[in-house]
Amino acid sequence: MASSLTKNAAATPLQSKLSSTRTPTSILRELLDSPEGFYAASPRLIRHVEYFIGGQDGNILISKGGPGLQAKEFIIRGVFEISRNDFGFTPDANFNPSNVFHGRFSDVKLSCQLTAGRHDMFRFSSEDFPDVIDNIGDFEGLIPRERDYERLSAVHVSLGQRSIKLIHGLFEAKNKDQCDTTSDEDDDCSTNNLSSDFDIATWPVADRCKRHLQDLASTHKICPLPAYDGNHGLIPPLEYESKLKGALVEVHMAFCHRRIKNAKRDVFHAILRQLTVLSAPVAMPINPFKRHRLDSGPLNLNARNKKAK
Repeated sequence: MASSLTKNAAATPLQSKLSSTRTPTSILRELLDSPEGFYAASPRLIRHVEYFIGGQDGNILISKGGPGLQAKEFIIRGVFEISRNDFGFTPDANFNPSNVFHGRFSDVKLSCQLTAGRHDMFRFSSEDFPDVIDNIGDFEGLIPRERDYERLSAVHVSLGQRSIKLIHGLFEAKNKDQCDTTSDEDDDCSTNNLSSDFDIATWPVADRCKRHLQDLASTHKICPLPAYDGNHGLIPPLEYESKLKGALVEVHMAFCHRRIKNAKRDVFHAILRQLTVLSAPVAMPINPFKRHRLDSGPLNLNARNKKAK
């Protein structure tokens, strides 16, 4: 692991955006030392894991333990940047009912691509990213290869850049008792005590999805993203794109494998368990030619710059 705690110790304006007690240095220490999970770039994480076969999310990666101990998800954590490309952390995951390849709305997964952070104060994010990728490759290597099976990795490569596909299930099926009550105290995605912004009845989806959402209201629960802003407030669905696309985030995630026999595929997923925004998305580049009237002749940028001075 190439990162150094001392590299990022100097105070900068970014620290004012963080909690007064959380700096880039303290965040890295928490990632390294917290007992809940492992830093994603720690060496040889494969020594600590095995797969629990037949979990709710598929074959889930768990921490190795002695006989008689209850299986516990293996959580990895780190600091990443959410790519602006292939951004699917939207309230309806850009679901299109007319696209047969999108399947059923009840099975939809929100998704995004995690890349190496590019902020100077979180330099460890970019320095340690190759080690994170290596660990994920080791996790996937624990599953024996089947002849003629295609492997779909959680690591994606586009234009020579590697990223980690992070997913989150939008819906959870109610059991029979829950269908007759409003209680969700025992659910993984409890929305008790949340505002109406997080209710399935008011969940903001595109018009093409509204009928499908209504059909699920009595049988499924909505599972909002466990995504928090810099003040540790749960981000409302209408703000997912503005607050997450391009943001620098601290991510806690599980890892799972599914074998799809009829399609002869081994599919690997990083599953979101918690996300916190550390730095807001950087503003998009300014286009100096925007709103220039074409009938007024070519734009003289030199003259504009002199006038501004």
